[in-house]
Amino acid sequence: MAREELKTIEGWHKSGCNSWDEYCKPGDMVDQGVADYFLDILPPRIMTRDYFQVGEPHSHAINPKTMKYCGTYATFAVRGKEIWEYCGNCFPHMCVDVEKFKKRDSVQAFLHETYKLVCGIAQAPRPHIFCKDGFEMSVQAGDGLYCEPRVNLENGEYAACEVGYPSQKEELLMPYIEDPTEPTKAVYPYVPVEVIEQVIEKHGGWFDARIPFA
Repeated sequence: MAREELKTIEGWHKSGCNSWDEYCKPGDMVDQGVADYFLDILPPRIMTRDYFQVGEPHSHAINPKTMKYCGTYATFAVRGKEIWEYCGNCFPHMCVDVEKFKKRDSVQAFLHETYKLVCGIAQAPRPHIFCKDGFEMSVQAGDGLYCEPRVNLENGEYAACEVGYPSQKEELLMPYIEDPTEPTKAVYPYVPVEVIEQVIEKHGGWFDARIPFA
């Protein structure tokens, strides 16, 4: 990767942006200087070999894992030698920006909005879809995946998607399962988008982490 593609502290200061989040967006790659800068501000809240989270909360939202009010933290994940991905402001032990946990109008809208995750520099899988009752599942589509068509579509107009790893057995998905012995650890190829929409509706609709104003 060319060094000029990386976001830097020097670039931030020269940009005229008032905040880090105005200058650097989730999915942007940053250099080691950025990681060192945030590690020097405060001891990290979490630090593993793969990622770290800054030690002070940036904001608060409803955590889809616990359904409780929770802090979010600037998160950086290793992507190469002295190269990090800014994941955004994430819940503890997660590398998905809190803004990803929001209500969508449809599965197509979700696939469209997350297209750059799959086809961008980082080429990360799409985040799980979370429902209001706590149910979650992976919904993926693109080149080489069990979807129809098997290509990368920015508009998200797929007829079927690859579903995987639901948090509990879901009867609507069982006709498509690869290995019925472990429903929560299985992949479900070519699930029609209409069925995925039915699953989301059955579990209360899309989960929204944002806290509404009183």
